[in-house]
Amino acid sequence: MTFTEQSLSAQLAGIPAGGRLVVAFSGGLDSSVLLWALYRLRQANPDAFSLSAIHVNHGLSSNAAAWQHFCEQTCARLGIELSVELVHIARESGASLENLAREQRYAAFVRQLRAGDCLVMGHHLDDQAETFLLRTLRGAGPRGLAAMPRTRPLGAGTLLRPLLSVTRQTLEEFARTEQLQWIEDESNDSTLFDRNYCRHELLPVIARRWPSYREKWLRSMQLGGEAEELLQELAAQDYAQVCTADETILDAAQLLQLSPARQRNLLRYWLQRVGAAEPGWHVLQQIVVELLPAAVDAQPEISWGGREWESTAGQLDAHKPPSRFLLRRYRNRLHLLREQSAWSNQERFFWQPPLPLPLPGNGSLQALAGHGEGLRQLPVGSLLQVRYRQGGERCCLAGRRTRTVKKVLQDAAIPPWLRERLPLLYVNDELVCIPGVGVCEGWQATGNERSWKVIWQPVPNTPAS
Repeated sequence: MTFTEQSLSAQLAGIPAGGRLVVAFSGGLDSSVLLWALYRLRQANPDAFSLSAIHVNHGLSSNAAAWQHFCEQTCARLGIELSVELVHIARESGASLENLAREQRYAAFVRQLRAGDCLVMGHHLDDQAETFLLRTLRGAGPRGLAAMPRTRPLGAGTLLRPLLSVTRQTLEEFARTEQLQWIEDESNDSTLFDRNYCRHELLPVIARRWPSYREKWLRSMQLGGEAEELLQELAAQDYAQVCTADETILDAAQLLQLSPARQRNLLRYWLQRVGAAEPGWHVLQQIVVELLPAAVDAQPEISWGGREWESTAGQLDAHKPPSRFLLRRYRNRLHLLREQSAWSNQERFFWQPPLPLPLPGNGSLQALAGHGEGLRQLPVGSLLQVRYRQGGERCCLAGRRTRTVKKVLQDAAIPPWLRERLPLLYVNDELVCIPGVGVCEGWQATGNERSWKVIWQPVPNTPAS
């Protein structure tokens, strides 16, 4: 496929008139061609869109400052506003430097995009071929084999890759015809990186035997995309049968009625829908083979994750600490949780409603005023004491017999992982209320007595929160 400003203009169809295009400008060949072609299009039609650029300085090369200076000069010469983001790559043990840099880069893009903006990236057909090959080697499914999407949501805006059907050679020919200058990143020559190894070692060998491999693979990517669309449609239908009022909980009994392949497909769809980290094949297989068929009273759990990945909204926050996600089964329900921070069950607090009471690492308590229902209000100036279970506590809920708190919470269907965190309310050393469960005998409001409805709000467990 040839590349011209007109062919690029055709790829911009659907961009709202007058919208802002933001070029991800590294100074390399592809982004330099993209910036120049968009600049020329805007010259011809100033009202079509506004144009700006963003340069991310990773600081990984000794030439990083020179590359930033080149981008600043180029944009100044063309009268294009340039934003520069300086990022720090913390080299983590065992982590891929390529992936770490990519995370920081996309986090910078998200910070820069305003509502309605379109981030335009210069990925081309050779980049797609490399992505396809790498994902094939990693055992990707249809979604992965569809490679990079042409467009998707990103932060408050949209990401667009208009050059995915154009080869690098075509872009280079255009750049030389237009007498453009660009920079070469010396790290692109290092075959220590997987992508570079594919580019310099594997793909040239493939090209000698199958010169048209890019176009053939492009067809496979398109077919992979179509297959993924069909799988998403099927998953949406299945999800309607197993979802509950809480989007982080599925009906495990209904889920078990599906075949293992449909279970994995639905789980992948659900986890993506709520913004959880991609679990990968092995975790999905664990869920299907070990967690779902486990005995009802087994209370199994599976965890995965560790870093904050992109959500369904295209969000990525590289500043959040690594997160782990947990799937737990309880009473034929599948619960998705974010692993919570450490807390102490030895702490005690004094509380004077109606002021809310923050509980370190464990949400907060609130009291809603009412009459005749809930905990009887104490005299003005009196304090409630808040404690956590230590074991062996007993209580007598209003109208019931005395039992252990453990048994009371079991009968109230409080999930096991919340029981230890559930705050208990005392007056002196007498247990008077278990929030969300009940008020103890002798402490319930009657008639028109002023009362408190005590509500415990745990730390949000929604994966995308």
